[in-house]
Amino acid sequence: MANLFPEDMEDEDLELEQLEEQIDEEPVGYKPSVCFDDGLEDFKRDGSMKLVECSGLEAWIQWCKKVIQTKRYVCQAYSDDIGIDIEQAFQAGSREEAESILENEIVEALEADPYGRTEFVQSVTFQWKNPDSVEVLCKVIGIDSNEAELQAVIER
Repeated sequence: MANLFPEDMEDEDLELEQLEEQIDEEPVGYKPSVCFDDGLEDFKRDGSMKLVECSGLEAWIQWCKKVIQTKRYVCQAYSDDIGIDIEQAFQAGSREEAESILENEIVEALEADPYGRTEFVQSVTFQWKNPDSVEVLCKVIGIDSNEAELQAVIER
């Protein structure tokens, strides 16, 4: 009986594994996406109701804001790397402790960017609105030394 599998199948598997390793190592970079309107909490549309596209850099900035405002472990659609553990921070004994927890969570969440766009977070500051709401200001450095000033409100 003839062999159903090609003789060089093992070579093809090795080549495929090498390609997958290269893809995993290289950052994807800034890719264009659809603009999101924070005020409307919906995608931006033009006059003919078509979705508006934004540049890759704008899409990364929108992703950063969204990941800061996303509660970790709440949405099953996201991996555990996406978002921050807001409850732990708001249950802290003092504002200083809460800010320390929030800063660590924010830095960790932003640096867990699956597309490798975030190099590091330079500074994070907080302005408390009330015991269950805080405004976060942070400076994020992306690939190619792009800088983004982020402002987001985190609510319990």
